[in-house]
Amino acid sequence: MSEKNPIPEKPKKGFAMDPYEPNQIAERVLHVGVKKTRYPWYKTFVLGILGGSFISFGALYELFVLSHPAVGEGTSAVLAPLFYAMGYIIAFIAGAEVFTTNNLSVMGLASGHVSFWEVTKNWTIVLFANLAGAVFIGLLFFFSGLALMFDAAIVETAKVLTAEKMSFGPMQTVIIGTFGNMLICAGLWLAMAGKSLTDQYLALFLPVAAVPALNFQHFTGNMMQFFLALVTEADEVALDLPSQITGWAITQNLFLVAIGNIIGGGVFIALIYYFVFIREKRGKE
Repeated sequence: MSEKNPIPEKPKKGFAMDPYEPNQIAERVLHVGVKKTRYPWYKTFVLGILGGSFISFGALYELFVLSHPAVGEGTSAVLAPLFYAMGYIIAFIAGAEVFTTNNLSVMGLASGHVSFWEVTKNWTIVLFANLAGAVFIGLLFFFSGLALMFDAAIVETAKVLTAEKMSFGPMQTVIIGTFGNMLICAGLWLAMAGKSLTDQYLALFLPVAAVPALNFQHFTGNMMQFFLALVTEADEVALDLPSQITGWAITQNLFLVAIGNIIGGGVFIALIYYFVFIREKRGKE
């Protein structure tokens, strides 16, 4: 496979201050996506744990702002999504593996550089590694005692958010997941146009922040908050929630959101850009 379909060359940089053009971004995403699918499994898994951990820190930051008694409800609704974006920004710039952004490897599959097995293997490893990272951070946060700050308001917020996310029907959840990863992958696409750390940070910031602000969902971002809501079934933080938080309900939600994420990132971003730039270019060649 590697000799017949080598990793596509990384496009050359132009003038230092100029961003990459759209066709060059497509080539860069293709190059990175193929490279990622060929990492050794243990490297993918470790980077996936880091990805789940970083995004969990962003989700915790969102919970902290939403539940802080000194922050008004209206103010927290505006500010919390901005702090949530921190996790994805760290994960991307630090080179961690995240299931939702790895959906862009559909471009490599469509171009024939990687096989269906390579893509699904990568997604499966990263998905479970992200989950492991989220559970690890959630457990440490819970046992640290910080989860019960502000009279357990952080846990109450996690339960309310979890219940709200699980209150949608199956089709609605898939659509919400589609929207979520369209924004995440669009932000990553913009970041790939930049040539500096500042470019990448600014490109990712608002698209990622828009996901929780608009109540969209993505697999990796849901994990830690769901886990925190599930493991804190204590009397002092019990709530009368609009939907029951159970392991099965959480599993169903994550499955449906993952389907939507694949559609949003893999089809509406990666596949469309493949047909617009990669397929057209190679057809002319």
